[in-house]
Amino acid sequence: MKICYTCEYCGQPIDTIEVDELDEVKFGFDCLTQVERQDIIKFIPESNEMHVQSLCDDCMAAIGGQEEDTIVYGPRFLH
Repeated sequence: MKICYTCEYCGQPIDTIEVDELDEVKFGFDCLTQVERQDIIKFIPESNEMHVQSLCDDCMAAIGGQEEDTIVYGPRFLH
């Protein structure tokens, strides 16, 4: 399955990854409510793709979502 991340603010692609199996905990999808899942994640079964809306680093900095002294550990797929 291909997972495509796109910035919901500027529309630019963030990253695309290929996975053999979708692990919802690994990608942080288990923390989303059903409404958030519907807003953020779109499945395209014909091409076996999942499109995820997130925020790119530039837009997150522009809207003040990241403090300079904040330490982020692990993968940052969902913001």
